[in-house]
Amino acid sequence: METSPPRRKPRLPPPPPEGDPTASAVGASLESLPGELLENIVSRLSLRDAVRTSAISRSWIHRWESAPDLRHYWPRRSRPDAICAVLARYSRSVGQFCTWGIRADAFPHIDEWLPLLAAKGVQTLTLSFWDYSDVNVEYYTLHPAIFACGQLTSLHLERCFLPTAHEGFGGFPNLTLLSLVYVGLPENGERKLEAMIRMSPSLVSLELSNVEVTDDDFEDWIIQAPNLERLTITSDIDYGWQIQDLPSIQDANINIEDYSIDRDFVKLLTSLAQVGELELFIPSADGNVLEGISCSFQKLRSLTLHTNFYKASSILSTFGLLTRAPNLLHLEIEITDHENQSDEVDIDFLNALWTNSLFANLDFVSIKSATCWSNEMRFIEFVLSKARLLGEFYIYHDDTGSYSKPREEAIIELAKYKRASPKAKVFFRDMEVSSLLTIC
Repeated sequence: METSPPRRKPRLPPPPPEGDPTASAVGASLESLPGELLENIVSRLSLRDAVRTSAISRSWIHRWESAPDLRHYWPRRSRPDAICAVLARYSRSVGQFCTWGIRADAFPHIDEWLPLLAAKGVQTLTLSFWDYSDVNVEYYTLHPAIFACGQLTSLHLERCFLPTAHEGFGGFPNLTLLSLVYVGLPENGERKLEAMIRMSPSLVSLELSNVEVTDDDFEDWIIQAPNLERLTITSDIDYGWQIQDLPSIQDANINIEDYSIDRDFVKLLTSLAQVGELELFIPSADGNVLEGISCSFQKLRSLTLHTNFYKASSILSTFGLLTRAPNLLHLEIEITDHENQSDEVDIDFLNALWTNSLFANLDFVSIKSATCWSNEMRFIEFVLSKARLLGEFYIYHDDTGSYSKPREEAIIELAKYKRASPKAKVFFRDMEVSSLLTIC
C-alpha cells in the first residue's frame, strides 16, 4: 500500500517590495487607524519588532521612535553600536533598559549609552557584564552619567566598578530597588555607598552581593534607609557595615563567611528584631556570639541558619536565636565548616535550653549537608520530641565525604526517635540522590 507524501506547512509569501501597490495598501489601511491606537500597538511589541515596523511603509519609518513605554530589552551578544543608534533615535523617555552579558568590545559604546539614558529619564536600569574572572579583562568602570539618572526607580549593576559621584550629586529620590552584584567601589567607596543609600529615601529593597571595597583600610559605615523592607548582604569578607534606623525592615539575608573579629552580633540582631524572614550565617566562634541578647523576634516566621553543631558555643548561639522566636513556623539549617566535633553534647544539655515557647508553632524543619554526627542527631531528636505542631522534617545527608555517618546507621537511629506531633513525618535523602526516604 502506497503512503501519501508528508504534508508540508505552506509558507507565507514574502512581504511585497518597497513601492509595491500591495505594500502601499497595507500602509494605508494601518494609517486609517487613530494615531493613539497605532502608538499603543507599537509600544506592546518587543524592541526588535517595534523597530522592524519601519519597513511597513515610508510613513512608518519613524513611528517606533515616538512610541511611548517601549521596553529596551537587549539580549546577549546584541551589537553595541545598534544599541547606541536606537537610543539616539528614540525620542521618548526610556522606562526600562536592560542588557545582560555585556562584553569588552562594548565598553567604548557604554560611555554613549549612559548619557543618553540619563537625558531620557531612564527609570529601570539593568547592566550586567560578562564574567571576566577567567580572562585578562578588567571590569568596566561606569560612566559618571550613572549619577545623572535622577529618575531611577530600579538599578541593578553586575560585575563592574562604580565611579566617584560628581559634586552636587543629590541621590536617587525615586529609587526603590538597588542591587549591586560583584561591584567594585572607588576610593573611600564604603562612605560613598553609605551616602548613596542615605540619599535614596524611597529605597525598599537593597542587595549588596559580593560588593568589593578596594581600600585596604576601611571604616565602619552605616546603612540607613527608613523605608527599607528587604536587605541582602552576601560576601566572603565583612567590610565594616553597620545597620541603623531600619524601622520598616521585613526580610533580611546576612551571609558573611568571614566576619570581622569585633562584629557585634547582639547589636546586629537587635536591629533586625522585627523581621518576618531571616537568613543568617552564624560564625564558628569560641564563644556564644549571641550571649546577652534580650530582644524578642515576635514577627519571625521563617528562619534560615548557616551554622554547625561541632562546638557547644555554636549550639548556644543557635539556641540564643531560636528561643527568642516563639512564632517560628519554618526553620532551615545548612551545616557549614565540616570540622571534627570538638564538643559532644547530650540530650540533657539541650533540655537545659528548653523554654515553653521554643518550637511552639514550628511546622517545617530541614537540615542540609548533615553529617549525622552525634550532636546533629541529638538536635534532631530534641526537635522531634518538643515540636507539637511539626508536620515535616527533612534531613539531607552529606554522603560525599568519609566524615559522615553511614546512611543506614543514621536511618536506624532516626526511626527510634519519639515525636511530640502525631502528624510529623521525617524524610531522609542523600545529597547526591534525588529520591526521598520516608521514615515512619
